[in-house]
Amino acid sequence: MKKKTWCCLLAVWMIGTSAWGQEQGDSVMKRSFWDNWFVQFGADMTIQAPYGYSKKDALSKGRSYGVDIALGKWFTREIGMKGKLNWENGLIDSEAEWLAPFHQPGMNHHKGGYLAAIGDVMLDLHNTFGTYREDRFWNTMLFFRAGGVYNFGCDKGSPLIGLGWGNRFRLSERWGLYAELAYNGVSSGFTMDERTSTGTGNRSNMFFTFDVGVSCQLGDKEHRTFDAITPVNNLRDKSFWKNWFLQFGADMTLYNPCEKNFSDVIPDGMAFGVDVAVGKWFAPELGLRGRINLENAIIENKSLKWLPYDKEKHSSCYDGGGCLMTYMDVMVGLKHVLMGYVPGERWNMYVFGRMGLGKNFSIDSLSPVVGAGLGATYRLNNRWSLYADTAYEGITSEFFGGVSWSGATGAAFNGIWDFNIGVEMKL
Repeated sequence: MKKKTWCCLLAVWMIGTSAWGQEQGDSVMKRSFWDNWFVQFGADMTIQAPYGYSKKDALSKGRSYGVDIALGKWFTREIGMKGKLNWENGLIDSEAEWLAPFHQPGMNHHKGGYLAAIGDVMLDLHNTFGTYREDRFWNTMLFFRAGGVYNFGCDKGSPLIGLGWGNRFRLSERWGLYAELAYNGVSSGFTMDERTSTGTGNRSNMFFTFDVGVSCQLGDKEHRTFDAITPVNNLRDKSFWKNWFLQFGADMTLYNPCEKNFSDVIPDGMAFGVDVAVGKWFAPELGLRGRINLENAIIENKSLKWLPYDKEKHSSCYDGGGCLMTYMDVMVGLKHVLMGYVPGERWNMYVFGRMGLGKNFSIDSLSPVVGAGLGATYRLNNRWSLYADTAYEGITSEFFGGVSWSGATGAAFNGIWDFNIGVEMKL
């Protein structure tokens, strides 16, 4: 995938963060978007563990080192988000054999290493299950990760999803230390080695990252703490159960494998499906949503050609059960970031970053997917609303039965364009 694709994805993730949440009687016009921002600078060690290779050799053949920089914000005492850039195997030559081009120690470093652009959604466990304290020395958290990597060693990009555990140590009102461990998944295209191709998705290409560094809280003291107006979502407080919602809808999806002409995507790549989602607004600037989409399983487009199927068992992808897409969306209420939240408002507009997994039942393929989108809601009454959103996503070649770009590497990728409409119910 082209480098500019990942830059655009990172930009969407770091626009801000938003949401409509909050009780109807609350107003957040006095809250500042510039509160509780921080930067991080650090170094990391990465251990590659590609599919098809013995994990016992990962430390000696897959180890590399890199540098990181991150910008983030805590939206509540419990929920935060950060965007991170990591340049790996660029300053120090680790001579890792398992970084493309495979079995050529030093060549990946010589070509520039690889670059990762990542978005992390962070859940502070101390503040979620305990009580917020501004002077606490140690905070621990879980984070969910999505983004992309570009490997200069093979001029190839890949989606990335992951899960991690982080720790913050307070040195002063402004400065601190951090240490993080993450487990990340990428496609076989990142390695460009035939042996690492998972084919049916029964396994994946993974790597560990260990990050350490310093963090700096931005702004003056007024913008480095949470005041009384900041929402509390502590599990010990009933407010955690506020602002949840359900969505039910239908969608049209356009599947566009990298070697297909987009002008033919209707009807060759067009499918229809149904969706259900559950989500919560943690603050007027930030929400999370989990979505399940069953595609090409209830309504069949008989002209669909671009979703592969097992021709020995099925007559079409629809006959094989279609596709199941599971997503986690980080929702940024764009309207509230730019204009503030007004109680009783009729409509809201948001952007979101997305990570998830796609399963093609007909070929038993499981693939990571990342993307970004835009959506809006229109409130009918205090409980019911209408919603509409669209997202563009990238998915690995395993989902399309191994279809990959045969021209210049990194020049194209497998795209999914999704259009959703439905109703939303506030719980």
